[in-house]
Amino acid sequence: MSEHRVAQTFLELADTLVERFDGIEFLHDLAERSVELLGVAAAGILVADDQGELRLMAAAGDGVGSPEEFQNGEDSRWAAVDAFPMRMRTEVIGSLNLFRTSPGALPPETATLAQSLANVATISLLQVRAVRQGSVVAERLRTALDGRAAIEQAKGVLTERLEIGVADAFSLMRTYARNTGQLLSEVAGQVNARSPEIAGLTRVSKPRPRW
Repeated sequence: MSEHRVAQTFLELADTLVERFDGIEFLHDLAERSVELLGVAAAGILVADDQGELRLMAAAGDGVGSPEEFQNGEDSRWAAVDAFPMRMRTEVIGSLNLFRTSPGALPPETATLAQSLANVATISLLQVRAVRQGSVVAERLRTALDGRAAIEQAKGVLTERLEIGVADAFSLMRTYARNTGQLLSEVAGQVNARSPEIAGLTRVSKPRPRW
């Protein structure tokens, strides 16, 4: 891995002080960068809800369809699962989970980098709460949990309407959200409501097969 790419990732994860901080997008970026930088097959981000129960919020990696398949790490593909807490002192807000197809321990430098990624994500999320004076992180995570349900529903709508895979449906919504300056949950809501505002999105040509 390049030191420049690692540094760039830390800068991006730390840049949460924007007007419309998107918690779901942030967690998906963390999962994607974890796969890229740590050389693992997949990564999943668990976040604590209001009752302190960890829920899977984002996943990335080869063959990722629905995030639910990573919930307990019991998929037969995974020979090893490593969990790194997203914790500040005694406050645990989540966990970065890494899934590998080969058994054995992570190399020490990889484990150190993984924990560093979890740490910077934790600091960034807690920083949002501190700056905005109040329990903003809890509110945003609760909103993210609600938004994720809408996103999962919208992926189903697009897979059926466009005859594409779940991963392509999510990628389509994510690209549309970025291009239009909207939150993923907003785009998902429009898809689920069959809003005319996103008629162009649901008429996109089916992606070519990947050989």
